Amino acid sequence: MAAEIPLIAKVLERFPDVNPTSLNFPADCGEWSEKDVELFVGSGGFLKPKKKKPPSAASSSGYAASQTAVVPAPNDRNCAAPAQLLPDTTPDPEPANVQQASATSALSTEELSRKQAPSLTVEVAELALTVWHDGEFWAPYTNYMEDLGERGLKLTGALNKCERFRNIGLKKGAGFTLGAIKDKYGAGILLREFALEVTAAPPVEILSHLWVSLRLELPCSPFMPMFQTVIPYGSDVPVCKAVFGMLMLNMSTMSVLQDNKIYEQVAEPLRQAFGIAKPTGAEGVPKFPRLYPTRNRPFRPLKFLEAECIIMPGDCDMYRVIFHPQMVAVCERVNFAIGAAFRDQPSIAIYANLARPAGIGDVFNVRVFVEPGDDKGSQSRVLYVFSSNTASGASASGPTLAEKCKMTAFLVYGQPPGKLYSEDVGACAATKFAQLEAFATGGAVGVADKVLDLSSCKRLRG
Repeated sequence: MAAEIPLIAKVLERFPDVNPTSLNFPADCGEWSEKDVELFVGSGGFLKPKKKKPPSAASSSGYAASQTAVVPAPNDRNCAAPAQLLPDTTPDPEPANVQQASATSALSTEELSRKQAPSLTVEVAELALTVWHDGEFWAPYTNYMEDLGERGLKLTGALNKCERFRNIGLKKGAGFTLGAIKDKYGAGILLREFALEVTAAPPVEILSHLWVSLRLELPCSPFMPMFQTVIPYGSDVPVCKAVFGMLMLNMSTMSVLQDNKIYEQVAEPLRQAFGIAKPTGAEGVPKFPRLYPTRNRPFRPLKFLEAECIIMPGDCDMYRVIFHPQMVAVCERVNFAIGAAFRDQPSIAIYANLARPAGIGDVFNVRVFVEPGDDKGSQSRVLYVFSSNTASGASASGPTLAEKCKMTAFLVYGQPPGKLYSEDVGACAATKFAQLEAFATGGAVGVADKVLDLSSCKRLRG
């Protein structure tokens, strides 16, 4: 037993409240120093000392000039995450007497109001654990109660983890934060559209672990699309794959960046960090409909319903505009408002076109176009059009049909895998706004094409 090793037994004497049998000592604990053992025991077995040999699958140094970025296709099903879940990090240990403080001591009201936090240097936890592997940055994440639904990892949980790691990946790769980009270059990063598919049955256990990856492209100003994968620890099968259509923004005008010089100043260190070759000018800008396979038939909804929806403060971010993972929750609220048959089914894929900003208190008439599943439990495929009677830049006579549409979303409900098709994404495009709004307001059905066919859609009351 590890407790019989003299050095470990010596350290355990300093922690009389620790039951040695509750600690899972690894096989190499006999090689640890006294400080290593103290760190492990004092943290309840959570913090392990550094191993002597670094992991061969990943290097925390990030970028090497000889590395070439590997660009997997968006619909590849197998992807190898780093082999080791937690790269070794050794923060300074707490003094032993901190562990011996009584949790039951009585504190006065004054003491409680002035209670101090531990005197540790605090950093973003994922930053130290982020590694470069197979042409991408990766970091481990843990699933908690807020991430999981009745049937495992929720779409909102997956989107939140991807959002967090996009911030970490930029910081790890080039030392960039959104604040630093704004302060130094007067620029920001805007999410214009995004998609995520649940490609396999997601994990269901609290405290289960995931790898999240980040790959970046920088084809030309102002585009910087990002590709992410979510893989359970110990598996090589992704449970989520996502694409985020990011644009650089001029923060002084709050419009899309037009200054190529600023774009290149931000892009160059990112290209070095992510192993991206400088563009030749022949690179194309990723178009979302081209990233997904064709179904060889249009999106063909059979039901049309509508309901009013208000964007709540909890739906929005620090800029008072909708926080993109909340698009899932907003659409779920609409499902219950219209009494949709699929309202209690998990969402397993989403594409959203955030054409115009939506903020706190905005009221929308949400047009819902449903391609229902059959009685055997197949998936329901649903297009949401968020329509408003107010539109910036509209003429004196009011907004046009297309101007009324601020954003669209396409969601798939049912059992995974959730698959998006080129036609689904195309039905959400700005070129379809007028046709969808015309149908919703009692106008013409419009001409069916390879993307959208409303000829069999029946108007129902929500």
